[in-house]
Amino acid sequence: MGRDESGQSRPRDSVFTTVTWDGLCHFADFQTHLNRLTNHAERLRLMLPENLESEIKRAFDKIQSLQNGELNQPMGLVKIVIDCNSQSTVQLSARPITLRDEEIEAITVPAPRWNRKITGTKHGDWAPYHQARVKADSEGSDLALLVHEFSIIDGDRASPILLDEDGVVWYSNSEQGGVESITRSIILKGLEVHGFPVQNGKLTERIVARAHEMVALGSGMGASRIITIDGEDIGGSADALTQVCRQILSQHYADSNNWTKMVD
Repeated sequence: MGRDESGQSRPRDSVFTTVTWDGLCHFADFQTHLNRLTNHAERLRLMLPENLESEIKRAFDKIQSLQNGELNQPMGLVKIVIDCNSQSTVQLSARPITLRDEEIEAITVPAPRWNRKITGTKHGDWAPYHQARVKADSEGSDLALLVHEFSIIDGDRASPILLDEDGVVWYSNSEQGGVESITRSIILKGLEVHGFPVQNGKLTERIVARAHEMVALGSGMGASRIITIDGEDIGGSADALTQVCRQILSQHYADSNNWTKMVD
């Protein structure tokens, strides 16, 4: 990828997305990922290949299946990077999912900030997100929650939602600086069907401290209940929101229409 004179990757060097993979030859929600990739590329003023979908499928030919691959089940992740300093080269990298639908512990770190158009996109200067993940791992935690102006705006690898004392589900969208999560959007639509009121707003220290339940949602993490943040307990033993989130995702992935075959 392109870098500046100091060797640092720059936001407009590339754009990427990470898709759920069954470990065989199918991607979940592929068209939705392409749409987000296109939107983010426009915000970053980057040109994508005209034949992007076919280029991704061509690159997928080099990906090896997982030994535990299972048809139309979330078993792995594939990161799709468009390197815009190499004639818009498509690069794919795959890995198995190692943490999903678990009880997890989180820490907080300051959220990285870029200008308005760049913040909230998946861009080339992703090192701060990676560093947040490394910090969480080094402290024995599972997730780093990114904080800006005393509010949680995102996670290093999953997006948080919470259930407040009035039964309302809260989330922070890209206007606060986080990335619009495809997994979270699936969940939020399903929660409304299940009768949970959904509210966009700031996840402040006060609302988090009084949360009945908090869940991290992501392509890899699925729906993982956050039980502590910085060593402080979150909610009690209730897991109704977590269970409904997992049910929604299970039903979503069970529908073969939500999967795209990546080989002819």
